[in-house]
Amino acid sequence: MLLQKRHHDPLWVGWILIIALALSMPIAVLAGETADAVFLNGKIYTVDSYGTVAQAVAVKGRLISFVGTTEKARKLIGIGTEVIDLHGKLLLPGFIDSHAHASATVDELYSVQLYGLGSMDAYLKAVVEFADGHPDIEWIQGAGWSNTVAPGIGPLATKLDKAVSDRPAVISSEDGHSVWANSKALKVAGITGKTPDPDGGVIERLPNSVSPSAPYGVPAGTLRENATDLVWKYVPDYTVQQYEDGLLTYQTEYAGQYGMTTVFDPSGAPNSNKVKAFENMASSGRLTFTARQALTLDPRSPLVKTLASFVAERTKHQTPLYRIIAVKFFEDGVVEGHTAYLEEPYADAKAYYHDPNYRGFPLWKQEALNKAFAAVDKAGFQIHVHSIGDAATHATLDALEYARRTNGKHDWRPGITHLQLVDPADYARFAGFGVTAVPQPYWFEKDDYYTYLQVPYLGLPRADLEYPMKSFFDIDVLVASASDFPVTYPPDPLDAIQTGVMRWFPGLVHEYPPPPSLKGVLWPEERVTVDQMIRSFTINGATAYYLAGKIGSIEVGKFADMIVLNRDITTCNPKLIGQSKVLLTLFHGKRVFGTVGF
Repeated sequence: MLLQKRHHDPLWVGWILIIALALSMPIAVLAGETADAVFLNGKIYTVDSYGTVAQAVAVKGRLISFVGTTEKARKLIGIGTEVIDLHGKLLLPGFIDSHAHASATVDELYSVQLYGLGSMDAYLKAVVEFADGHPDIEWIQGAGWSNTVAPGIGPLATKLDKAVSDRPAVISSEDGHSVWANSKALKVAGITGKTPDPDGGVIERLPNSVSPSAPYGVPAGTLRENATDLVWKYVPDYTVQQYEDGLLTYQTEYAGQYGMTTVFDPSGAPNSNKVKAFENMASSGRLTFTARQALTLDPRSPLVKTLASFVAERTKHQTPLYRIIAVKFFEDGVVEGHTAYLEEPYADAKAYYHDPNYRGFPLWKQEALNKAFAAVDKAGFQIHVHSIGDAATHATLDALEYARRTNGKHDWRPGITHLQLVDPADYARFAGFGVTAVPQPYWFEKDDYYTYLQVPYLGLPRADLEYPMKSFFDIDVLVASASDFPVTYPPDPLDAIQTGVMRWFPGLVHEYPPPPSLKGVLWPEERVTVDQMIRSFTINGATAYYLAGKIGSIEVGKFADMIVLNRDITTCNPKLIGQSKVLLTLFHGKRVFGTVGF
């Protein structure tokens, strides 16, 4: 600061020049161009539009001030400059997760977690331990049971009763589309054999249980899609402080460690504790990643009134680090719940539903979806849509076409996420309408879901044509990859990059080993390059959310969101990409993970 303050005094300038020459100091010190940090002797994979690979990068304050050679970067070293010799290591832009429920980390702290436990006995043991350890909690809640453990009608209430029966308990499936409830929870919610399925929802029933007292069949204990609201509305929300605790955990345990510096969180509600927690974290300077969020629009809500509340909420949250920018729609459910909306019937439709033509269902009627898209777009929100089945994606594209026709062509950047099944005839519509594809490459493999749910539910030919990606890149569709955390755990982009390139993951552990006929690579023709995968986790995500002028690539003037890896994933054996580690994560020029010594 002393040199800067006296720089305009001619006498001082002269003396400083003399001293600098005597000491052979670089002239950059005198011009106030010295950097706060300089990274030398690395492979700087800039992800700019020219595919530039540099040797060095410098940081001044929160911004990138130089990208180029090590020789020139040395001239930016002055008193107090932190110098990091990369010794050839790879430096990338910070990763962008284009669809992750960062706010859901609160569940890890204040509910029972069943992720990865793999058996009913393990589930029940975990619930017992949690319930015994939290005797004062009014409702036991949790997440993480797998449909592979309880296929068909899902886990039973009577099973959960064995673990906790003195108070209501509700536990989400790992995909978030189903709830396992105990008998107490069903009773509190008033769900009986006389309760019909709500629109867009399924109450699973015990087989052969229809009777005069239960004309719809006795509820089994699993609720899917909109039926989950029948119990969730009674469950107390987490406090603002608890959500803040969850966000702090997310950024220390996940974002920093896995190199994520920007996250799109697709689930919010006006005036909710979740939204307040995000705002508190951002405005107080405690948030160490850029957050963008969507508010979820329920098809049962009055459109005009609800959208007005969304607009009002958006105005409250316009800090640089946290903004509400989109509206989230669920167009269908998931294959494992038989709630994804398909163009052709489920392979097991006759056996499971006694209806050979059953193909799932849309959660929005087409006319209502058309009008909602047009209204949301006109209000200046981005449209973000959950779509699993090919029929759901086709209906979504129809609604987007309606909205564009209604409001006129403009830069709107809607996104469709998951995209498990897509009719090839619809690929070109993504490019034509400017739609971003937001896939989860972590899922591009023949895992337990493929073997024990997707193959029997969809049939082998259809299951083998899941999750297109190269087809989108080939026609210049913007592809922004995502984890859907906590559905994907851990949400390490390096795992996703490897799986996107290989369409299988070495060392994949199956709870129940598949038969030889189902092993191998999932749709190898859809493999993409390492560069395409890196772009899908960096500049493409920035472009999708109107941030490309600030982040997503390593260029002068952009925020210094950067990561250092222990391995050059652009040249190594693809099998090693997922074994690579983030050594250092910078967010806006500040170290949020790792050390200089790596």
